[in-house]
Amino acid sequence: MSARQAEEAVTVHETPSVPALLLYWPARLLLKTAYRIWPLGDRGIRALTFIEVLFGWLPKPPNVDLTTVDLGGVEAELSVPRTPAHDQLRGVSVLYLHGGGFLFCGPATHRRVCARLAETLGVSVYSLRYRQLPEAGAGTSVQDACDAYRALLDRSDAPDKVVVAGDSAGGFLAAKICELAATDGVPRPAAFVGYSPQLSLDPDRHDPALLGADAYMPLSAIRRAKPRWERGPVALRGTRSPVDAPVEVFPPTFLTAADRELLEPDIRALTGRLHAAGRAVETHVWRRGVHAFPVLDALTSESRAAMRLTGEFLREVFGRTDTARLETVEVADDRAG
Repeated sequence: MSARQAEEAVTVHETPSVPALLLYWPARLLLKTAYRIWPLGDRGIRALTFIEVLFGWLPKPPNVDLTTVDLGGVEAELSVPRTPAHDQLRGVSVLYLHGGGFLFCGPATHRRVCARLAETLGVSVYSLRYRQLPEAGAGTSVQDACDAYRALLDRSDAPDKVVVAGDSAGGFLAAKICELAATDGVPRPAAFVGYSPQLSLDPDRHDPALLGADAYMPLSAIRRAKPRWERGPVALRGTRSPVDAPVEVFPPTFLTAADRELLEPDIRALTGRLHAAGRAVETHVWRRGVHAFPVLDALTSESRAAMRLTGEFLREVFGRTDTARLETVEVADDRAG
């Protein structure tokens, strides 16, 4: 596969908005420094829980109803739109896995993006409170995600319309659900949505000069966090790098990335592999963006565009699925006649 062929599935958005630039430079100057110096011992990681607490105090988003549910023994916050979809997305549900490097964040920090997904798409969105550091490493987070996915299949009236989505480390969990569903003989997700997904536990394996260009994720912080991702109590199953998993495990896939962010090489690599194999994949890269910018809700036009493009992609996916299902029924009726 040539680089040119791989690029066919990637759309690059060249001109950043003013709000995006206003976010980019403070993130580069302030957040990158904070990530570089923040202590990643158990006490330092526990101190990060204040971020989830602070976001929990914010006003609840309008136009969705929020409840707490149990998915396979894992707590999830359910966002239900007050105006459900009546088009191709009718009956679709989304299991959303928040990012945070397996260190911090939760349903509260990602409440806005999940509510926006629910409202924009007209679908129910389950935001999972999976176990993470310092008590549990990446393998345990993966186990919680897979248990919740199976429970959602059982709970859903349309198990063939369950989408897995996530940003950053949550994108790793969503990709692992795709991989391990195939391994375990579980129905695979209907689609995979990744906002700057982390597709390997070794994201530092690429050119350090390129990786150092990320707006706010310093390479040094990734290397300090990596040994902690190995912590139990549940060992990681399958590959450390879903980017290298067999392409057959992936359903239709929608990905976003910021240009020159630390995770972009693996995002482009997965895009290229899926495209070369004839799999449905659509990837969008924004210049001067910050990592996982779609979770910023409506703060920038780029975030709004990512949400709109997500909806367009999923409507196309489920439009094809509904057409295939209708054709199957018509063939069966013809044979019966």
